[in-house]
Amino acid sequence: MLFGIRRNRKNKDTQSIGEDPLFDGSLTGSEDFRRDWSELDLFADLTIQEIDALKEALEPVKFSSGQVIMSEGETGNDMFLLDRGQVRIEARGTESKEHFSTVLHAPTALGEMALITSEPRTASVWAHTDVDCLRLNRSSFDKLIKKNVAVARILTRLVGDRLQEIGGIQKVGKYQIIGVLGKGNVAHVFEALHPELGQSVALKMLSHALVYDPQFGVQFDREAQIVAALDHPNIVRVFDFERAYGTRFTVMERLEGEQLEDLIYKGQRLSWSRIRRILFETASALQYAHDRGLIHRDVKPSNIFITRNEQTKLLDFGISIHKDNSEAKNKARLGSPCYMPPEQILGEPLDGRSDLYALGITAYEMVVGEVPFNESDIRALLRRQVREKTPDVRELVPDCPQDIAEFIQLTTAKRRDDRFPDCVAAIQSLSQRNVSEPLIRAHRVKLSIDYGDGSVGAVDRAIAQLEASLSAHQSITLKVTRRG
Repeated sequence: MLFGIRRNRKNKDTQSIGEDPLFDGSLTGSEDFRRDWSELDLFADLTIQEIDALKEALEPVKFSSGQVIMSEGETGNDMFLLDRGQVRIEARGTESKEHFSTVLHAPTALGEMALITSEPRTASVWAHTDVDCLRLNRSSFDKLIKKNVAVARILTRLVGDRLQEIGGIQKVGKYQIIGVLGKGNVAHVFEALHPELGQSVALKMLSHALVYDPQFGVQFDREAQIVAALDHPNIVRVFDFERAYGTRFTVMERLEGEQLEDLIYKGQRLSWSRIRRILFETASALQYAHDRGLIHRDVKPSNIFITRNEQTKLLDFGISIHKDNSEAKNKARLGSPCYMPPEQILGEPLDGRSDLYALGITAYEMVVGEVPFNESDIRALLRRQVREKTPDVRELVPDCPQDIAEFIQLTTAKRRDDRFPDCVAAIQSLSQRNVSEPLIRAHRVKLSIDYGDGSVGAVDRAIAQLEASLSAHQSITLKVTRRG
């Protein structure tokens, strides 16, 4: 088997798996409609069922050649899908932008931002030939996503595209967008400028499919303050939250390095000592969160970041939940199917051992180069996740060290009582050869130095001496921020 081959990527993304995820319903629907629109990125992530639901909300409408479809400056509530024919788009020039004019052919989408914002149209559109369109009104769309919340992924892709365009969305709340740091099916991450600090931050947009879930919205607001208060060297720091364009944005420290997922899928297995260190530091971060009653619910390689100085950072507490509120009977269950423990799939109450299961699947992926369970049919995947024992990694990778193999076996046990009792026990099970002391209980000291121009040299020398004295301790991180 080749190491690190990506497949069925969607099931590794955060999503709602519904109230009855193991129900074996059949997917039937208008495959012709799916083929007609498959080339539009806006709908690329939707299932046939979701396309069918969207089609029911669309209203056919015709325009004659020369007829105005939408006017620049007007407030619109309709999005149009151009089904046949050609349209001309034109935007007037101003002091800050050039005059723009072009002809678009079917299929394409027009006026999509009307589904999110009531801001004036930025261009005029009229029929260049006789055209057939499908109109989607904002109120109809709102009704649609209340019944089928997954369709809201359209909005995430739409806003993400506009944030990347030159002349598109330039600000989110008080933050000025600088560029793109990364994107996936459910989240986009942008570089932005903090208005008060004047420093670069990372701005992560949450999926509209999550935000439009009423349970998630209430829960996110409730847990946001807890997440913002987390202060651990192996947890990315969260500074702020913003609401804009129908979703929520998390403002966090900007990191330099790579996602663990990207390291795994470079095609070469990480060293055993490096795997141990990543597990040590991720488990340390999780224990810190668990001590505060918080369950991450979405531990996976794409939410683990390795900085340039080899420090592990746990990311994205966006769907985290307090353990007292974690039962999801008769509710949609949130998470990433390839990493979800049985109790999360079944809607049972969660605890720290639930995150350990996901960390065990992550460890398996680091060793083998793929997750143990991955099916194109999500229901088949979830049934395997609930019922099947995780394969012994030593049968696939015979030279896997015993401590790592046992870590995977115990953390991914189907019954919680068969797993490690907590992250501390899991950490202690790993061999500590070539691995620094884990930060099971983290401490942080904040030091502020105020000085005049004449003392710059003395302060710089003192900081350099401190950095030198601490550099030998891999479990200690020193961060110096200068102002003025």
